[in-house]
Amino acid sequence: MLPNVALAFAEGSGNIINPDGSLVFILVLFMLFVFVMNRLLFRPIGRVLDKRQALTEGATNEARAAVRSYHAKLADYEATIRQARTARAKEEIERQAAAARTALETESRQMAETISRTVLGRTVGGGAD
Repeated sequence: MLPNVALAFAEGSGNIINPDGSLVFILVLFMLFVFVMNRLLFRPIGRVLDKRQALTEGATNEARAAVRSYHAKLADYEATIRQARTARAKEEIERQAAAARTALETESRQMAETISRTVLGRTVGGGAD
């Protein structure tokens, strides 16, 4: 074939393709090949790829829903812990305040007795609870 091409260029004829009956035959074979390949290869592969994409999107959507659920549960958990800590802190403050009141009351009685002994020179009795 190469010698024919070189010969065609050498003779000066610019057309190296001569359409004849074989061109129609080749076009028919090509169309038949496309039809057969479409039926046997391209459509099944397309269906498999579509199914795979649908499964992938479904799994992705499920994963996103799981992440949203996780974040919601985490926020609820953190809020519950904050509330529990706040309640415990309030109870602890009330306990400490009661202990401080008791300690102050005891200390104030002792100071009053000390002051009265120092000023009066004697113990003052009274104020029994």
